[in-house]
Parts: sequence; C-alpha cells; structure tokens
Amino acid sequence: MPRTAAAPDVSPSPTDATASAEFVPRRWLEILARAGGRWPQLAILCALLSTLVLLAQAWAIARLAQGVAIDREGLATLWPAIAVLAASLSLRGALTGLRGYAGTRASQQIRRRLRERLLQRFAELGPLWVRRQHRASLANRVWDQVESLHGYYADFRPQTRLAGLIPLMLLCVVFPLNWAAGLILATTAPLVPIFMILVGIAARKRSQEQFREMDRMGRHFMDLLTGLKTLKLFGSARRGPQVEAVSHAFRKRTMRVLRLAFLSSTVLEFFTAVSIALLAVYLGFHFLGHLQFGTWGDSPLTLQTALFILVLAPEFYQPLRELGVHYHAKAEAEAAASDLAPIVGSAPFTQEADGEAGTQTHYANSDLPAARPQTRKLHSLMLEEVCVRYPNQWNRQTSTLTPPALGPLTLRITQGERVALTGASGSGKSTLLNLLLGFVEASDGLLYLNGHPLSHGLPPGMATWVGQETVVLSGTLADNLRLARPHASDAQLEAALDNADLLDWYQHLPRGLETRLGEGGQALSGGQARRLSLARAFLHDAPLVLLDEPTASLDADSEARVIAALKRLGEGRTLLLLTHRPELLTLCQRLIHLDDGQLVQDRPLPLPTPRGDA
Repeated sequence: MPRTAAAPDVSPSPTDATASAEFVPRRWLEILARAGGRWPQLAILCALLSTLVLLAQAWAIARLAQGVAIDREGLATLWPAIAVLAASLSLRGALTGLRGYAGTRASQQIRRRLRERLLQRFAELGPLWVRRQHRASLANRVWDQVESLHGYYADFRPQTRLAGLIPLMLLCVVFPLNWAAGLILATTAPLVPIFMILVGIAARKRSQEQFREMDRMGRHFMDLLTGLKTLKLFGSARRGPQVEAVSHAFRKRTMRVLRLAFLSSTVLEFFTAVSIALLAVYLGFHFLGHLQFGTWGDSPLTLQTALFILVLAPEFYQPLRELGVHYHAKAEAEAAASDLAPIVGSAPFTQEADGEAGTQTHYANSDLPAARPQTRKLHSLMLEEVCVRYPNQWNRQTSTLTPPALGPLTLRITQGERVALTGASGSGKSTLLNLLLGFVEASDGLLYLNGHPLSHGLPPGMATWVGQETVVLSGTLADNLRLARPHASDAQLEAALDNADLLDWYQHLPRGLETRLGEGGQALSGGQARRLSLARAFLHDAPLVLLDEPTASLDADSEARVIAALKRLGEGRTLLLLTHRPELLTLCQRLIHLDDGQLVQDRPLPLPTPRGDA
C-alpha cells in the first residue's frame, strides 16, 4: 500500500531539531561542552589550587610587612616567609599556565568536534540543501562562528564556576579573622555580576548584529568574485564604493561590540576599586580607633591580619572581574549557537541528534543492512505510485498542494538494463535521480529494491553518480581516485584510469599517482575531468550507475572518449542515463520520457546498427 505524507513539508529541515521547544542557547552550549573531556575540570582544579597557594602568598607578604615595619626582625627570622613567598609566586605562575593550557585544549576539542559535526550534517542534508545556502554563509558557519566559541569554552565557562567557588573560599578564610571585613566583601560582591548582566544583554544583541553583517559582507565578496568575469565583460568590475560601504558597515558593528566590551571592563574595575577602597577605609578607621567592631571576642586586629585581608581583597573580586571581561565571549557564543544549533540539532554529539534530523537511512520491514555484501546486487528496482514534493509546493494560504515535482510514478528497472531518461527542463528527471540517491524523500508511494521496501533512497554502495561537473579536490591523483574506494591499491587505480581512457595522460604525469591536482597542481581539461569522474565510478563498482548529461559541454573527441568509457562502464551494470543527446541514446536499450513529473513514454530503443551494414 502506498504511504502518505505526514505533513506537506517532506524535505529534511535543519530547524526540526529545535522547533519542538523554545531554544535556549546556554543549554545547547552546555551540551556541546561534553566534547571537552576532562580538560575543563583540570582548568578549574588548577585555578582552585592557585587560590590555596594565594593564601600562603598573602600570609608571607603580611608576615614580612609585620616583621620589618613593626617587630623589626632580622633576616634570620624572616627567611621562611621569604621562601614561602618565592615558592608561592613560582607555583601560582605554573598553575596559571597549566590552567590556560587546559582551557585551550578543551576549546580545541569542542570546536574540532563541532566542525566535524557541521560537515557531517551538510552531507546528511544533501547537496540540494547545500545548494540553497550561500557558500559564504556556509564558510562563515564552519570557520568564523565555530571559532567564536573559543573564548566561551576556554575562558568564560570555567570562570562561571570559579566566580562562585573562589570568593566563597576566601570568605571562609576572612570571616573568622574579621566579620566586618567579610561582610563588606559579601555585600559588595553582587554589584559586579548585576552590572555585568546589564551590559551583557546589550552585548549579545550587538554580537548577533555583527554576525549578520559579517555574513552579509562574506556573501557580497563571494558574489563579486564569482561574477567577476560577467562584471568585467559588462564594464562593471569597479565596485569600490559598494565594497567600501559593506566594509564600513561591518567596521561600525565591530566597534560597537568592542565599545561594549571595554565598557563592561570599565564598570567592573570601578566597582571593584570602590569595594576595595571601602574595605581599606574600614581597616584604617579601625586602627585609628574610630570603628571598634568587626573582631571576634577581645582579640585585637593586628597589622599582619589587616594586610593579609587586604592582599586577599583584590583576589576576591578578580574572578568576578574576569567573568565580566569574558562576558562578551558568552554573547558571541550565544549568537553563534542560535545559528548553528538548528543545523546540528539540540544534541549535537548524540545519536538522538541524528534521529531528530531524520537523516538516518532506514529500511522499512527490510533485512538489508548496508554492510552486507549481498545487498550490492541489484535484481530489480521498483517505484510504486511515488510522489515527491518540495517544501515550497505547499500553499499555506489555500492549504492546498500544488502538483508534485515528480509523480505519481510507477516504474520498474531490472538488472543490466541501460535506460535513457529524457524530458524538458523541470520535468522531474533530476528529482528522480535525487530520490534514488536519498537526497529527497518520497511524500507518497514506496521504493523497492529487490522486492524490499526502502524509506530513504538506495543503501550506501548500491549506486554511483556521474554528473556534469567533476569535483577535483586539492590533493594527489591517488587521493582524488580513492574518494570512491579508500583502500584501493595502486594497481586498481591504474586499471580504473585505463577503463576511463586516461592511461596515456597518467603515464605522462611527472609523479604518477602522487601528482597533485586542484589548486596549484596539474590542470585538467573538461574531458579529462569528466573521465576522472568515470574512473571513480569504475573504482566504486556499484551495480547501479546514475549519469546526468555526462558529455555536456565537451568537444567531439572528448565526447567520443567518454562514450567509449561509458560502454565499458555499462558492462554488467545497470545504467540510468539522463540525456538529450542522440549519441548517448545508442548506449541505451530503453527510453523513459517524463513531462511535468509524469511518465508519458516508456519504450524500447532499437539496437545500434553495426558499422559496415547498410
């Protein structure tokens, strides 16, 4: 029985992961932090140990001041305090360095995992989704927005823990010495985070505006570079005023963010200075005899105790000040999270994230796991009343569906058939290929492989694709070929090149399989690049080969070579060839013609007449 769509919007949407509940950036960032391993805990531990060493350092400073200024002691009695001071200074420096290293390592691990997940999601969402995005926006997400999380995980997030733990530790030390000093510290401390939050609210908004402006600038520059040839032909290549206007707008947004960052630092420094001054005034008036409270019992407040408290006072506020200094990192991270989370999902590093996005390959009522070798056999491929609708084919105003991009279509292809797929532009040919490759899903109907129903395209390894454009990566020839089979031997690579009619070209390369292609490497003509994609298809050795105008834009000689290679590729395999060229129809046994997504013709093709026959 054909299945019906649950909703009009049947294509995978990156917003599905966060659409069900209100998105909270901080919660998503906390989930992301799990990829940091034990490094964040090590950073916090180093900071706490540094605080304990600080107590020894403060004692040593106070002891030296008391011994030199009041007791007039000699070096013989003060050397233990001097040794403690020197050791504590060295140890605190080492702990501070280790803390910074641990925070950086945590940030590196998280950002690396997030980039991997983003690229994985791009692959899962498929080329149709990627094609709808601007290339500058994708690059901005993978690089700039992920990079903006560094300050959050390396500095701000550990500091949120330390801002509560370190002041509490120091209060536990100060209160037994003088309750008035402890009360001053405890009362003035909340002023710092309150004003930090007020400044941070505006900083987050400014960071979001900066990200949008950066994305706009990237799009503008990418469009100029991509269309430079067209602009030059029409005499419009001088775009200085437009580039200057976009750059100026981005500069203004950036300066607004920096102004808020400096403002937050200034506000925190002001309230910290006022609080320390208030504590110093209390201690001074206490020694003058004007404020005789704060001590426990009859024990007097000594200079050593007062200096010990004064040395600890700046360190008491330091975690709060650092939290304020790094607060703009939180604003940047939350702005980036709002854009990245809809793509990678609400649980980016768990299996649930993949399930939410709906990108897993499922085989309904099927025993066809992709890893089994027998699943690479194709006996029959069946489409039963299949319909494909894109999201924009749902009319929300009238609550009706426009005609589907493909279907309802019933079609059967058997093993070894070579089928030509024809039709005008927009007739559904590319949609059919995308359906088989799993880039789009059927809203109605079912796809069967060897009698087993599939719910999300063909299993991995069942089909290979040869399109009109060949992607040549920056790497060696071997790297480019092993995209199709990662563990192929050199002999297998050479055999694939021979089948694709590239052996003569390969033998004249300066370094053979180690010759670099792509940017800064060996240049390839259009025909050589197309045959390189055919060599990948030979290596992949899938039972079904999908081809989209494989001879488009080629000269006669290159076209003849590609057609000869396609004949070899079709031996023992099933071919589905999207084409309009008569020369390619001679390769096929059957012609299927589509119009407006409907099957209008399905007929056998005559066998080609052998050469020499009249």
